[in-house]
Amino acid sequence: MPAWQALYDKKGQFTHRPDINDAEFALYQGVYPGHSGMGYQGLARKTVKAVKSNGLKLALVDPVMQGGTDIPGGTKWIPIKPATDAAFVLAIMNWMFENQKYNGDFLACPTLEAAEKIGYKSFTNAAYLVIIDEKHPNYRKFLRAEDIKLEFEPIEGKESFIVIDKATNKHEIFNKVDTADIFFEGEVEGIKVATALAMLKKGANKYSIEEYAEICGVPSSQIIDVAKEFTSHGYKVGVDTLGGTVAINGLPFAVGLLMLPAMLGAFNMKGGMTLGGATHKAHSDGPRYNLNTVEGSLGLKGPRISREQFLYENTTEYKKKVAQGKNPYPSKLPWHPNGFNLDGHAIFSAINKYPYQCKILVNCAANPIYGGPSTFNEKVLTEIKKTSNIPLFIAIDTVVGETSAFADYIIPDTNFNEHWAILGARGNHTTRITGVRWPVVEPPTPKVGEYEQHISMETYMIEVAKRIGMPGFGDNAVTDSNGKVWPINTREDYWMKAIANMAYDEETTLPITDKDAKLTGLDNIPKHWKEAVTAEELPLVKNIMAKGGKFEPDNSYYDGDFMKYKSTACICFYSENTATTRNSITGKYHEGSPMWLPEMFANGDLIDEMFPESEYPFRICSYKPKLRGLSMMSNAPTLQNIGRTNFIEMNSLDAKEHGLTDGQEVIVESAANQTKGVLKVREGVAKGTIGVCFGYGKWEYGSKDIIIDGETVVGDSIRGEGTATNQLGLLDPTVDGIYGLSEATTGSPNRNSIRVKVKPV
Repeated sequence: MPAWQALYDKKGQFTHRPDINDAEFALYQGVYPGHSGMGYQGLARKTVKAVKSNGLKLALVDPVMQGGTDIPGGTKWIPIKPATDAAFVLAIMNWMFENQKYNGDFLACPTLEAAEKIGYKSFTNAAYLVIIDEKHPNYRKFLRAEDIKLEFEPIEGKESFIVIDKATNKHEIFNKVDTADIFFEGEVEGIKVATALAMLKKGANKYSIEEYAEICGVPSSQIIDVAKEFTSHGYKVGVDTLGGTVAINGLPFAVGLLMLPAMLGAFNMKGGMTLGGATHKAHSDGPRYNLNTVEGSLGLKGPRISREQFLYENTTEYKKKVAQGKNPYPSKLPWHPNGFNLDGHAIFSAINKYPYQCKILVNCAANPIYGGPSTFNEKVLTEIKKTSNIPLFIAIDTVVGETSAFADYIIPDTNFNEHWAILGARGNHTTRITGVRWPVVEPPTPKVGEYEQHISMETYMIEVAKRIGMPGFGDNAVTDSNGKVWPINTREDYWMKAIANMAYDEETTLPITDKDAKLTGLDNIPKHWKEAVTAEELPLVKNIMAKGGKFEPDNSYYDGDFMKYKSTACICFYSENTATTRNSITGKYHEGSPMWLPEMFANGDLIDEMFPESEYPFRICSYKPKLRGLSMMSNAPTLQNIGRTNFIEMNSLDAKEHGLTDGQEVIVESAANQTKGVLKVREGVAKGTIGVCFGYGKWEYGSKDIIIDGETVVGDSIRGEGTATNQLGLLDPTVDGIYGLSEATTGSPNRNSIRVKVKPV
């Protein structure tokens, strides 16, 4: 998500992926088609068909050959050093600039209207001018009409960016120009400026292709081959990535990778980059129920405890330091205004009581102690236990997991067979899809409250909210489209209404047939389910439940040469939002365009200087297993039988050099911790890399005996077999507090490229 935020300069977060159905070449980096949570059944079929029938070619760049959709003759695995993905991408970009293999006509279009005139359905800020004069008050921002006192007619919701008109070589408001100069560098009304694309080119050309090759471990000839292939198919190319590249220098890579197809005009094009299918309205205001507006709701104020989506410069801490004449940098802990969903950072904030104390920690369906690097550290665990840091810790969980084990209270939740959910489809689905999950078995949890509801996350929230008088719950909770007030006293009161919204969104759903109702058991549902919606809506809601969702036909991908579902936001080669935010430890600006950055601590010190390769010769690369989930499936007997453990995976050359053999028990040690595992020697691992799939090596989750109400519940030790690498994650010694090593701009954790040594037990 941070990468998409940077690509759209915080004006939207739209996830694009290759249009596998019609693409000719796709570059996957840190993710495999049909693997890594992207829907193997649907995506694998499309990928195999595209390779065999349409001539699709795939390049898979990853330190570990994971699997997924491996098609002989159609895929190429390119091993790379962990946390050097940006070097690979920037080398391709360097070659594209040097050989003018970008789509100059498209990039010269400063608006969507201009791009549409020449046959494209997206546009970029390639030609927008950036102020590079350090003395200017708007340094690092885009040049606007106000900066040069240029008169213009304001348009609501539109900026006044300035470009150089290619026809006149004069500056002009961007929306008055069809073709702009994409590489201008010079002065406009005495202000030093450069185009966004010129800034990107400067960053990409900071190193040569040979230097990038040395950094990432991929031969320069192979990088050039990929670059040539990528630029040989017009706009019918795509890229994809995911958490497999999460590292403390990962943002330049993720943003840079997405820029490659943008340089060719591939976004929203048939065979290019697709937004994916839309979803139906559900948790929204209408069409039937207003579920997104609660009268009298308090809303959110101030910074989140995880220090994300908020500028340090807007904090009380910063303002006090400035008022006292002090240097406001560093902050106590880093701030990440461009970060998203930083649950691990919420833990670090709580134990440091910064930026404020967490009086009640509620952890629902999350497991940051297991899933987050650096959180399973003795210093962190000691502080979590202190009630002076976290007075009350409530977990909502289906198991006693690694995180919920620290809770004062555990609220038993329901599992996927017992609960409700409305889900969009992940992966390369390019039609409108919304899945629905509903309880097919009765939960074993006790019943509570006036309405005798099984204990679950929703029941707990509803009962607590009613007790404290929170708006949006109880008898007068939400309104329908006619203004009638409806209750939210049970979880069905909410979910049935959300499905009713789906039923009337776009094409109205047909009522369920008697045959389908009987076949699915929906002819005999509880009374309070029926009362949650109107008699008119109920048969439609049942039909969606019977089908498992609402689905557009799987043949409505395109609108001529364009994707049916498109985003119209500007694709940014320079992110003003990122470029004008600072590292709250050093006070230095973040980069607005991708460039190679080595792994660093928060204060800018190099990781390699503190943990040199001579002492820690390997880098960890974690990846998703086929027989486990992050916090699920280790309790499934069938999966235990066919995938009882994971391994410490190593290249044969490394094994020989270090005197290690396949099947040997080894210790993997970082500067923070160590773990044991069984060595597997295989060629599908890059040299200097240790590959370990996660989901194994649990120390809770029912893997050991536990006493509940004085009775011992016997554990299943198989659940604890294998190795977990996140416990090897480092704390950042340059920060004044207990803080996990993280990416400076977004707060992404140091999941990959943890420096380790390996030795026999």
